[in-house]
Amino acid sequence: MNQPVVTVVIPVYNVEQFLRECLDSILAQTYESLEILAVNDGSTDGSRAILEDYVHKDLRVILLDKPNGGLSDARNYGILHANGKYICFIDGDDTISPKYVELLLKGLESGADISVSDMEYVYEDGHREFSSGGVFQQSSIHEQPDLIRINNSACNKLYKTELFQEVQFPVGKLYEDLATVPIQIYRSSLVTKVDEPLYFYRQRSGSIQHSTDRRVFHIYDAIDRVKEYVTNHGNEAAVQREIEQMYLIFGLDITTLKIKDMEHTKKREELLKENMNQLVQRVPDYMNSSFVRNAGFRKKLIYRLLSNKYYGMVLKIYDR
Repeated sequence: MNQPVVTVVIPVYNVEQFLRECLDSILAQTYESLEILAVNDGSTDGSRAILEDYVHKDLRVILLDKPNGGLSDARNYGILHANGKYICFIDGDDTISPKYVELLLKGLESGADISVSDMEYVYEDGHREFSSGGVFQQSSIHEQPDLIRINNSACNKLYKTELFQEVQFPVGKLYEDLATVPIQIYRSSLVTKVDEPLYFYRQRSGSIQHSTDRRVFHIYDAIDRVKEYVTNHGNEAAVQREIEQMYLIFGLDITTLKIKDMEHTKKREELLKENMNQLVQRVPDYMNSSFVRNAGFRKKLIYRLLSNKYYGMVLKIYDR
């Protein structure tokens, strides 16, 4: 086989129910110069047997076995074995459009380091929701600092593989995409956008993303990692302001919503308290931020209640 242009890394762990659909969507790509690295991350179900079938079906599929180490570890293992000039990451329970690689690769023809598409969230009841990959055509952090806050999924993007020689995914942490993608966006001389949903992200109630416990606070570790990288590689004030916005978006909204969806009220209140402690450590004056000032009435009320430690009242508002 000739040297592949694009490496597709598929971390696989116990996704036998969805794996064939995922692999079929990759083999159906209109762009064919692919190296498909299926990283079996210690699966205990029938996933490995399915991968063996596809290795015999298509020479582009390469099976890599490793002990279970989690999503980041599996992706990093794929990066280590990648031969393509470009690389993308497809989770083993998701699917992609037939033109995913073709259109993202076309977006890189301008000399960009990363090409981004929109996404669709696919729910268990069959309905789909559009998710924007960002509102821009072609830009860079220096031209548009808020690029660092675009959809942080690793999977709706095609990258120059060389980007991952310096920065890979943090092992043993949740929110590995949030900890990595903004850094790669920051490091890129140019980022381009394909205005079309090319990645179909399956929403499963039992997946890691929907399992909430104290690891929800890994979200702060992820943003801390981005902040530290920017601080050590330019420390631009405009970019740091965008990172502060990330703390507020994830701290006041996303983490709060994850906690309110938990089952035990007392535990929820304890976690809300810890969440606000984590946020205050990083953005002490958050109530005077433009993020809070520009919020709607209901959100402002919730933020005020959180700042005054009325956690039970916040939960009552959300539960209602």
